Amino acid sequence: MNTPQKQRIIVMNGQKILQTQNNNEWETTGAIKKAEEGIKPGIYNIYLSKEPSDNNQYEGKILLIDKDKGVFYQQIKKDFIVHQLNAIDTKPVAGKDVMVEYDREKAVLTQINTLKNKRTLKI
Repeated sequence: MNTPQKQRIIVMNGQKILQTQNNNEWETTGAIKKAEEGIKPGIYNIYLSKEPSDNNQYEGKILLIDKDKGVFYQQIKKDFIVHQLNAIDTKPVAGKDVMVEYDREKAVLTQINTLKNKRTLKI
């Protein structure tokens, strides 16, 4: 039985590392890259990602775009959603806050202006 490999992203010191678990040890896969602006330091266990459900919307930050697998990962609060790249018609950008809205098979990706989303107190 071939189980899917566990993957995580580690962001620290402005660098982003993709790791895969192999025989209970984490190994760095691919190059160490500069982390996109907007992605906070931390460990992101993207292997815990869930599939999106139809007729739903997801608001959060894009963490990783995996062109080889044809997916991108989005963080919604403490959860992760894995979206299919071929489901959207625009190009996702890592580090950006977006809303992905599903209508059956197709999805619409809209960038969110985080400054506009801040609550203001009117006096």
